[in-house]
Amino acid sequence: MRLATNLFEKINISAGAVLNPYNTDSAGNLKKTLMWHNDKFSLGRITGGNVAISTQLKSKPTDTQKANQKTNPNDPFMTPDEQQRQVEYARSNPAEFTDFNIPWTLSLSYSLNFTRVPKKDYSGFETNSNSSMSFNGDFNLSPKWKMGATGYYDFTTSKLQQLNFFVSREMHCWQLSINVTPINVLRSFSITISPKSGMLRDLKINRTRQFSN
Repeated sequence: MRLATNLFEKINISAGAVLNPYNTDSAGNLKKTLMWHNDKFSLGRITGGNVAISTQLKSKPTDTQKANQKTNPNDPFMTPDEQQRQVEYARSNPAEFTDFNIPWTLSLSYSLNFTRVPKKDYSGFETNSNSSMSFNGDFNLSPKWKMGATGYYDFTTSKLQQLNFFVSREMHCWQLSINVTPINVLRSFSITISPKSGMLRDLKINRTRQFSN
């Protein structure tokens, strides 16, 4: 089953569940009988599910005319496959694709997943769950400088699993980005200078340093 809705045109909510219509024995093994036999109405036993909530907030553009002209972020000379790779690369490297015309942005997403598994003593079922929240935001320090951060927090372990800070500088046809990852198994620091055109993306200059814990 899957449900989805949108609240106030800002908050996206989705939920899903997996049901198994077959009965189980005391050890948790499936039987050939359906749960709704013997006049017992049931759609099935829930074996797992998930809930996801997300929202994205952003300020109005500084230059409305410029924002109206920027209807397609993809380069018109790129093939569909190249455009898809460009979108995936932009998601992984937000510092290189910041929009200085938007003073600030903030994205939040929360997810909860659970599964129903047999107990060790076979006395029934128990629920194993995990939940996490990710965030992504940036703001303009000046018309040519922008700072932002992305992160991932795991509620199950009560730890910040990922954190990345970035600073971007607008340089007309080029863009400078500085990325710092202060936590993780491999901490890193990088500086990238890249052209804005997707066709010239391979001409970028990158210097990266990694540090082990």
